[in-house]
Amino acid sequence: MERLFYHPTRARTAPPPELADAESVWFASGDGTRLHGWLIPAADGTPRDRAATVLQVHGNAGNIESHLWFTEYLPAAGFNLFIFDFRGYGRSEGAARRRGPLIADTNAALDMLLARPDIDPARIGMYAQSLGGAIGLNVMADRAELRSGLIMSSFSSWRDIAAAAVGGDPPGAVGRVLARILIRDHDRPDEAIARIDRPILIIHGTDDDIVPASHGRRLAEAGPTAELMEIAGGDHNGLRASHPEIDRYVIEFFRRTLAEP
Repeated sequence: MERLFYHPTRARTAPPPELADAESVWFASGDGTRLHGWLIPAADGTPRDRAATVLQVHGNAGNIESHLWFTEYLPAAGFNLFIFDFRGYGRSEGAARRRGPLIADTNAALDMLLARPDIDPARIGMYAQSLGGAIGLNVMADRAELRSGLIMSSFSSWRDIAAAAVGGDPPGAVGRVLARILIRDHDRPDEAIARIDRPILIIHGTDDDIVPASHGRRLAEAGPTAELMEIAGGDHNGLRASHPEIDRYVIEFFRRTLAEP
């Protein structure tokens, strides 16, 4: 039943025309599945190997074409940006059915960046939204190479978010029972964040009707280094549109946490 979490859109994604310097990148996951992404260099004149890099782990539906909107302003602010598609999304091969392979895909994306001579391996951060936050926190917990993480509108437990989808938040008895039967709860994001000792900023809208704000609060409570920023009236996918100051918060966080040593 876990496959119901994932709603990929397959497409022959090409970098938008306005991103003339974007590089289409192919790399392999741990099991050999070929994955695809875009590496977009800093657009403020900073040489690629002197700029900090943000690895974007995107959310559920769509692919990199629809999720670039969340971070499109980062190259102009002086960051390299790498956004990739999990298996089964966009041009990436395979199929998204379980969280384990998606965690492996994200590890492979980080490995690809670390292997490139034009990327500073000491200045890589992670931007992870919704489903991507749940995946990305599991990677960050095991990979000290990620110096900081920004978690946008993500959930604390696979089983709890399934229960909330069925029975509201907090879920009723029926929702809890169904979720317990149908969804395994390993690789919990709240358990992963508890193992992370690097800066984490959690941003969550108070009116999020897809992932209730209570999930962001639970993540913040579990993370020893996590900071929570609740956005009054913010929803799940439209925070940048309704609250343009979000861009500034994200830029300031990465400038502070990915500064040169």
